Amino acid sequence: MPEISLYYHPGLTLPDLLQRAASCPDPLFIGFMDENGSISHLTYSDLLAEACRTAVGLQALGLKPGDKTIIATGSNRETICLLWGCFLAGIVPTILQPPLTFSGYNPAVEKLKSVFRQFDEAFIFFGRDSKDAGDLPADRVKYADELDKDAKFNAPDIHPDDPAFVQFSSGSTGDPKGILLTHRNLMVNMDAIRIGLDLQFPDRTGNWMPLFHDMGLIGYHLVPVYCSIYQFHIETIDFIKNPGLWLNLLSESHIHVTGCPNFGLALVLRYLSRKKNLPEWDFSSMKAMLNGAEPISVEIMNEFVEKLKPCGFKPEAMMPVYGMAEATLAVSFTPLMQPSVITAFDARKLDLEGTAEEVPENHLDARLIPSVGIALNDTGIRIVDAHDTVVADGIAGHIQLRGAGVTSGYYKRPDATQAAFCGGWLRTGDIGYFFKGYLYVSGRHKDIIFKNGRNYFANDLEIMACTIEGVSYGKVCFGGTTSRETGHDKVIAFLAGSPGEKAMETFKQLRALLRANLGISIDELVMVKSNEIPKTSSGKLQRYKLMQRYLAGEFTETTLPAANLNV
Repeated sequence: MPEISLYYHPGLTLPDLLQRAASCPDPLFIGFMDENGSISHLTYSDLLAEACRTAVGLQALGLKPGDKTIIATGSNRETICLLWGCFLAGIVPTILQPPLTFSGYNPAVEKLKSVFRQFDEAFIFFGRDSKDAGDLPADRVKYADELDKDAKFNAPDIHPDDPAFVQFSSGSTGDPKGILLTHRNLMVNMDAIRIGLDLQFPDRTGNWMPLFHDMGLIGYHLVPVYCSIYQFHIETIDFIKNPGLWLNLLSESHIHVTGCPNFGLALVLRYLSRKKNLPEWDFSSMKAMLNGAEPISVEIMNEFVEKLKPCGFKPEAMMPVYGMAEATLAVSFTPLMQPSVITAFDARKLDLEGTAEEVPENHLDARLIPSVGIALNDTGIRIVDAHDTVVADGIAGHIQLRGAGVTSGYYKRPDATQAAFCGGWLRTGDIGYFFKGYLYVSGRHKDIIFKNGRNYFANDLEIMACTIEGVSYGKVCFGGTTSRETGHDKVIAFLAGSPGEKAMETFKQLRALLRANLGISIDELVMVKSNEIPKTSSGKLQRYKLMQRYLAGEFTETTLPAANLNV
C-alpha cells in the first residue's frame, strides 16, 4: 500500500479524513458485530457515499453550516452515517444515549431534554426502531431513514477552527455541560493518540463502548478514520449481555488496539468466572488495551491480565491512561508495550500530608496506585495547589492541562468556561501528582470525603469494600457529609441490596474493615436497589446524585445507622 501522510497539518478538517480513508487503494472498512457474532462490513468509500446522501437530506430540512443537531440513534451504523452527514454539511452534532422509554424517571430522557433546550430545540434524530418520542415536539423529531436524499450535495467551506462537535460531559460530579470541539482540537489530539499507539496500516481497533461517549466516538471511530485503518464495533448493550462477544472479536479479528474501563473489566471477569475452561482465544495481536475513563483498580487489572495470559494476552499490552472530554479525549498514556507502573505509596502521608512516599508493598499503610503514564504530544500537564501555584513532584494537588487539543470552553456557558480556566490552563477537577516522571491520579476533588481531619477518596474506600465477599465493584459507593445535629463529619456507604440480617452483617464487616485499615468508621449504611446506583456512560459512579437523594431524605426507610449495631 502506498505511504499516506498521517501527520496533522493546519488545514485539515473532518471531511478531509473520510475522503482520505475512502481513497485508499485497499478497501478499508468498518466491521459491525451483531449479537450472534456475525460481522457486516461498511467500507469507508461506501460510508462517504452514504454520508453525502445524508448531508443532502439534512440540507433539505433547511439545516445550514453551524446549525446544531442531536443524534440519538440505537445502532452504531446509523449513528456513524448520520454523524458524517453532519460533518460533510458543516452541521455541528452531538450524540446522546437513545432513551429506551419515555415513561417514569429516565436519566437518558432528562439529559436529552436538557440538551434539546441548550441547543435551542434543534432537530433530534432517532433510529428507525425508535418511534416513541415522548412529549418532544413532533416537528423537531426526525428519523434517520426518512431523510430526502435525492438532491445534489453542495459541499460548504469548512475551516479548521470551525466548531465540529459538541461532546456533553458524562456528569460524574455535576450536571453535564457541552464541550465545544473544533476540527483543529480533534486533529491535534487524534494525531497525539496515533503517535502514542503507533497506529498504522493495517492495524485494527475493536470497540464496545458507546459512540455517545468520547472514548467510543473519538478513540475507536474517528481515530481509525484519521489513521486510515480498520475498525470494529459491538453494540454496548450486546457487550453487557454477553462480554464474550468482545473477547471473540478481539481473537477472531486479530485486534491490535481496544479499550475497557474498570467496570468493563469487572464485568468480563464475572463472565469468565462462570466458565470452567476458556475457549481457544488468541490475543497475541494485542498491543494496547487502554484502561481509563474511571479510577483503575490494580486488583481487577491484574486479575484480568492473569486470566487471559494463557490466551496470549501480553501483560505489557494493558495500558493505564488518563483523559477527559475537555481535552478532546486523551491526556496521558503509559508508554506503548511497557509494563504498567504500579507503585506502593504510604497512604497515611497521602491522606494527611498530600505527599507521595514510596514504601514496600507489604508496608502497613501501603496503597497500590497505577501510574497513568506521561503526557501525549501537544499536551501540557501541571499540578497546582489551591492557589494555582505549581507544586513539586511528589506533592498531590489539582491537575491542570493546556494544549491545542483542549476545548476553548463550554457551549453557551460563559460562567462555567471562566471558572474552568486559569491563565490558559484547564482545571480538570482531578487530584493527582507526579512521581519519578509519571502521572498518578488520586480521584475527583468533589469525591473527597473528610473524616477525622483526613481526606479520603471515595474510590479508595470502594476498592477496599470490594474485598468483602458478596460486595462487587459498581454495587457499593461512598459519600461524605456533615451531621446537622452534631456538626461532625459522617461517612455514608451505599450498597445494592435489601435491608435485613445479611445487610447488617455486611455493615459490620465494612465498619471493621475501614477501622482496621484506615482508622475510620462508617456512620450509616444505605441500602439501595441495584439500578439506583447512577453511572455515567463510561461507568463512572455518580456519587453526588446518591448524596443529593440522601440529603433530601429519600432513603430514610432503608438507612441503617451505626447506633443499631452492637459493635
